[in-house]
Order: sequence, then C-alpha cells, then structure tokens
Amino acid sequence: MQGPPIPSLDDLPHIQRNVYDWADDRLDLEDSLFGKAFPEDKYGSFLLGEMALFSFLILIGTGVFLGFLYRPGSELVVYEGAAAQFAGQEVPVAFASVLRISYDVPAGMFIRMVHHWAAYVFIAAIGLHMFRVFFTGAYRNPRELNWVIGATLLFLVLGEGYMGYALPFDNYGATATAIGFEIAGSIPVLGEFVRGLVFGGGWPDNAGTILPRLYFYHVVALPLVIGGLLAAHMGLLVRQKHTEQQSARDPDELAGVDGDDDSRVVGMPLLPNQAAITIVAFLGVFGVIALLAGFFPVQRLPLWGPSDPTTTPPGVAPDWFITWVFGLLKLVGPIPYSEFVGGVVIPGLISNVLVMWPFIDWSDDEAHFTADPIQRPAPTAIGVAGITFIIMLSIAAQNGAVASVVGMETGAVMWPLRILVAVVPALWGLITYAVLKRGVRRRAAAEAE
Repeated sequence: MQGPPIPSLDDLPHIQRNVYDWADDRLDLEDSLFGKAFPEDKYGSFLLGEMALFSFLILIGTGVFLGFLYRPGSELVVYEGAAAQFAGQEVPVAFASVLRISYDVPAGMFIRMVHHWAAYVFIAAIGLHMFRVFFTGAYRNPRELNWVIGATLLFLVLGEGYMGYALPFDNYGATATAIGFEIAGSIPVLGEFVRGLVFGGGWPDNAGTILPRLYFYHVVALPLVIGGLLAAHMGLLVRQKHTEQQSARDPDELAGVDGDDDSRVVGMPLLPNQAAITIVAFLGVFGVIALLAGFFPVQRLPLWGPSDPTTTPPGVAPDWFITWVFGLLKLVGPIPYSEFVGGVVIPGLISNVLVMWPFIDWSDDEAHFTADPIQRPAPTAIGVAGITFIIMLSIAAQNGAVASVVGMETGAVMWPLRILVAVVPALWGLITYAVLKRGVRRRAAAEAE
C-alpha cells in the first residue's frame, strides 16, 4: 500500500490498543479483508453507496415492525381507533391496519414515516451514487459488471417503491397505482396474461387478491433479490477494489503511473478507520431520516380516505421517483398503443441504454483511476442531457400545474412541453460538450507550449 502515511497501531492510546489486540486475537483483524483500503475522498462522494446500504438496513428494520401490524386485504372492517374521522366506519382492512399503525400504536406513525423516508433516501442515494460513477467513468473496464448490477438494483428498487405505495389502499395511492396496472395491460397480445401473472387481476376490483400479492413482492421477493444483488455488488467491489480517486492524489505521486495499473491502492483500512467512519455515517443517515420523518410526514391517509374507484383525487400522480414515466405517458398523446409506447417501449429503451452503457463506452484498456468529467466532454454531455431529459419529463407530468403557472389550458401546453422535452436536454448536452471540448483544446495547447 502506498500513499500518505496512516497512523500506526503503535500510535494508539493504551486503552484503544488493548481493545484492538483483544479483537485481533479473536477476529484476525490483520486479514486482508479487514485491511481493505477505502479510497480517500475529500468530497465524501464515496459514501453515497454506503448511504444506500444504510437506508436499506433501516427499511428492513422498520419494515419488520410494520409487517407485524399490517394486514393486506380489501374486505371491509369497522375501524375503532383514535382517528376520529374514520372511527366507527367500515373501511378496507388494509387501510384500517395502516390507520391503526399510524394513530393507535405508540411511535407507529414515526416508524412508518421513517420507513417511507428511508425508501426515498435509498432511491436518491442509489441515483446519486450512479451519477458519481457515471461522471467519473468508474464503470469502465473491468468494472462493467458492477455497473450492470447497480443499474438493475435501481430499477428493482423503483419497483419495490411502487409495490409499497399501493399497500395502504388509500384513494391517492390506489389511483396512482392504477397507472401501473394499465401499463402492464397495454402490452400487445400479452397484456392481460402479464397482468394476471404479476398482479392476479384488474385493479381495484380484485384488490383482495392483488394486495396480498403486492405485499409478498414488497416484503419477501424483491427484498431478497435486492439484498442478493447488494451482496454481489459489494463482493465485486472487494474483489476488484475501488477505483482510485485521482483528484485526491499528489500529481507527482502519479507521475509515470498508467491508468491500467491497479497496484497503486491508497486509502484507509476497513478496520478500524473506515469502520469508525461508517458508524458515524450510519448515525448521520439515520438522524437525517428521523428528522425528515418527524417534521415532514408523507402519504397522510386522512387527507385522501380509503380507495374509492368512483372518485379521482385532484392532482394525482405517481410518487416522485417514477413521475418521469407519467410524463412520458402524457406526452405520447392519443396514438395507437400510447400506454405501451409511453409506459413500456420508451422507458425500456432508456433502461437498456443505462444498463448497457459500460459496453457502449467501452475500451480494451483497463481504467483503475477515476476520470475528470471535464476531460471527458462526450460522456459528460450525454450524462447532463440524460439528467435534463428525466427532469423535463417529470415537469411534463405536472402539466396541469404548468398550465396554471403560464395561464393556459392544460391541453394547450402539451405541444410546447413536447418540444421543450426534446429540445432542452439536447441543448444542454450540446452546450456542455462545446464548453468542455473547448477547455480540453485550450489545456492541450497550453501544455504543448
């Protein structure tokens, strides 16, 4: 291992040294796994992956608690609890059980909100982690497989979030959930078969069958797959090592070092240094999630009431992480197979490009150092354009709000939105590419002088 000196064990205070020796005698802390080097990162961006892992652990913990109290089903029961708005009324059993968790179980509302916000942080952390990997080129040869696993994880987590969104069976969540059922049924020839296979019927007529199935997916099937992929992701990370953070290194130290040289490993060992940081980071993530759960409750059931197929809540839309698909569905408009095109074909193309990106931007040469995004105009520009595209689609999903802001009819803003969704990402991508390319040329000219 090379790089800046790391404090020696002999430098530790006497008590800490004794504790270390005690643990070393039993756990063999000198093992290569425990000595794995975690990269130096002055911005802390390498902790984004750990944030996702911590959120997953919090989801499991709170999910176990909620699982003891939640009852999937649509049969009507009389709710007798503290939520006065529904006390003595017949409501679906799933809705009643979530009311009970929220208002009748001590700390139930808080734990439910922690679960909800942990899901948001989990998705956001995976997304930001992928941004870092993408823009620094950390997906390149030989780490393509770990990118594929990570991208697959992202889409599985989106599906996991969708399944959980339906479980309270409130009117808002049930209406938004219906969009997924319509998309599944829109597949030509196979639509009804797929909907029956995955969900077991139409929504919400067969909610009594579908909710237990979604519950199984949400608490058993998908978490097992996600946990397995997380383990594979981390196993590959240990096997292949982190990409080295080039910006944190002394330029003189890297003089003469090739990008495919994986013998230069710098960083803090897993034990005890990185483990201490990990504990602090976990407590920080939990603290932030607890703060959000305490002050910003989401999916408040009394606002919407139980599922009612005869009414549609105003402004209903899927949760934020799949709003971009909702935008696609609106922008596609009244064409044949519009739901299939907007809900399956285009999202499928986007997903496949994302998953297969390391093989699109592929090279025979191995790359063990992170790249400077400024020095890679084309991938950086494509990344900026892609992020802008998703943002514009999410804005288009709120076409009613956009129309209200600009003082137009909702139908009248659709064509301007279609044009903006096509033009703005391309424009941002071209500007990014032109600016970075010019900078690369200038630096090359300056170095040549």
